[in-house]
Amino acid sequence: MGDDLRPWREQAQDSHLLRAVAHWTDDPDKWLEAALPRLFETIRINPLRREFTWTQKQILEMGAQKIEWCPNGWVMPWVRGSIPQIHRELFIALHETGRITRQEAVSMIPSLLLDISNDDIVLDMCASPGSKSTHIAEILQGSGAVIANDVSKKRTNTLVANAQRISLPNIIIVQHDGRHIPKIPGEGYDAILVDAPCTGSATTRKNPDVWTKWLPSAGKKLHSLQLDLLSRAIKISRPGSVIVYSTCSLDPIENEAVISKILEQEEGIEIEKIDSEKLSGLNYRNGMTNWVVLDDKINPTNDEQFEVSKNVEIQKMLENCIRIHQDESGHGGFFVAKIKVKQKVPIEINENCRIITPNPNRKGINPSPIILNDLPSIKEMHAPIVNQASLWSKGKRILWSNNIIFERIWNRATQSRPDRTHEGGQWPPLNLIHLGIRAWEKRDFRNFRLSSEGLHSIHISDTGSRIRRINFETATRLIGNKEPSENTENLESGGHLLILEKHGIEWRIPIWAGAKISPMWKRQEDVILRNMMEEEK
Repeated sequence: MGDDLRPWREQAQDSHLLRAVAHWTDDPDKWLEAALPRLFETIRINPLRREFTWTQKQILEMGAQKIEWCPNGWVMPWVRGSIPQIHRELFIALHETGRITRQEAVSMIPSLLLDISNDDIVLDMCASPGSKSTHIAEILQGSGAVIANDVSKKRTNTLVANAQRISLPNIIIVQHDGRHIPKIPGEGYDAILVDAPCTGSATTRKNPDVWTKWLPSAGKKLHSLQLDLLSRAIKISRPGSVIVYSTCSLDPIENEAVISKILEQEEGIEIEKIDSEKLSGLNYRNGMTNWVVLDDKINPTNDEQFEVSKNVEIQKMLENCIRIHQDESGHGGFFVAKIKVKQKVPIEINENCRIITPNPNRKGINPSPIILNDLPSIKEMHAPIVNQASLWSKGKRILWSNNIIFERIWNRATQSRPDRTHEGGQWPPLNLIHLGIRAWEKRDFRNFRLSSEGLHSIHISDTGSRIRRINFETATRLIGNKEPSENTENLESGGHLLILEKHGIEWRIPIWAGAKISPMWKRQEDVILRNMMEEEK
């Protein structure tokens, strides 16, 4: 250990957490040695970008090593927050433009265990900051829908920023208390992730404040919230669905005790054994079937609320949970339980059910769907291919999503309560914050500009009047100059999209034409394009 870590070691050795870990593992000293060093940077490469192979080449040249158990997951050869200067600009640009996502390795596990297919509607109940939501969206290959929820307005803003960065058409952001989030669509969600608020007792490698701040009472205070969130997830999931419950804590009060209690309270669920092939190469242990309840002096105490169920079958099922400990995984710590929802008793619908019809004056009705024929300038300029997409209007913005969001969420009636049905053609009872991709922005009464988020994921054809294929020499002149270039091509005034074929990739370059040609991409996109061009020199 270096001298810069010595204060952490001293704090750790004196911590309540280390004393508690002695109740959760056989070798707390070995655990401590693995729980102190800072985590290495880990990332996912977005498999849905046209530049996937090019991006992979860039990170391999930086020294990346594959994460065996996570498709498109990689470990970088530096500690988090210490990107070598030679790679810093490109690495940050790759993240900010959504080609990669920086995410702790163990945080990638829950999304891999949801057993989802392309058309599924998946709820991420406690989604902020959004790394798991974007991971799910990638696994769905831009199809289906990820409903990313958070209770906090500030944190939903973070979710919106992450959704825009990744630029995928299957993300919806809503704001609800997860304990009361509406049930959609039809029989319920196809899969739900409950990455519950927790004490973070397993995050010592990225959050050293845990050493001095963690107390058992904090987990006990969160236990009821964690239980309520999981209980709600069960009530709004369809029969046959999967719920993944996870925390970044090692405290059984937040983990196995929650699962034990939910198995006592809810019928029609079971803890499914996780297929070892799913996480091949990752070392983990089974869930605990017995534990000691601790007070804040780390003394054992009697409290039936947090103790294991006396039901032997429930105790056996707890073994199907998994615990990832720092000294065994080489990563951070984590807890995961995979819950299978079996056939549920149908909820009896009130005969005098109140029908709530769409109201254009109701708050939250926007964005509203539109058709391409209502956007003649966009149709003429960019000729988008919309047979698998839905377009939405919100203020001066045109949003782009897939058809499933329109057909299975917007257009479908929702039985939000036994005595209340929302007709299709509205977002309520969902409190919608953001939808899909910001594709175009209105400049004036007839002109729309393709947004930087829309560059990557919307489908366009070559028949658009504002789309032009260029050669490498023209691209070099436009990208290489710090000042606007002369409009030697005599392009019509306004926004244009230039297409360059290079490295087997269709690079999209947005410009604004006038007397001169000005680039319209973000600085981070400029970094990517310049690196691509430099490879030819």
